[in-house]
Amino acid sequence: MTDYNIYTAALFACGVASAALSIWVLKVNSSNLSTRERIPRNKTAGTILALLCLLWCIPHAKPIVWDWMLPWLYPLVVACTMLAYFFLDYLFSRAIGGLFILLAYYFLHESFTFHTPSAPTLVILSWIMGITGLFFSAKPHLCRDLIRKFAVARNYKYATTGYLIILSLFCLTAGVMQALRK
Repeated sequence: MTDYNIYTAALFACGVASAALSIWVLKVNSSNLSTRERIPRNKTAGTILALLCLLWCIPHAKPIVWDWMLPWLYPLVVACTMLAYFFLDYLFSRAIGGLFILLAYYFLHESFTFHTPSAPTLVILSWIMGITGLFFSAKPHLCRDLIRKFAVARNYKYATTGYLIILSLFCLTAGVMQALRK
């Protein structure tokens, strides 16, 4: 599989995930808030997502670490994931923040590498996702607070849903255009 195909598949996956997340956000209300606000603290899902994000970081780390450290990258990923499980609170919130940051960087880089149509729009949408990821990683309770806002404040719910629908439509459209260009 080529980098071009991976990028195209990532655009489709992001479009589908954004559409699903927009539906999830719309369904948050005061009756199901108690179960949904526990998601940012979910250790199992957070551990799996953190492991995947740390594995994604290895290719980025290889050029900048010393040669003696290269064989230690995979064991460090496992060790850091285990440490995160035992010592970090709001693990899912931190992991989803890390995923948003990695996705933002990936889409920014690849949109210019593969000359995605309307790349500046994707850049702006990616910046929003990356900045959100920075907030969730640095202050993970903000993810829980945002879920609480979805239940009581329509402007938060509709603004987030609008962003996710725009991101979904743009990623799906860009994915189709990328697939047709090949």
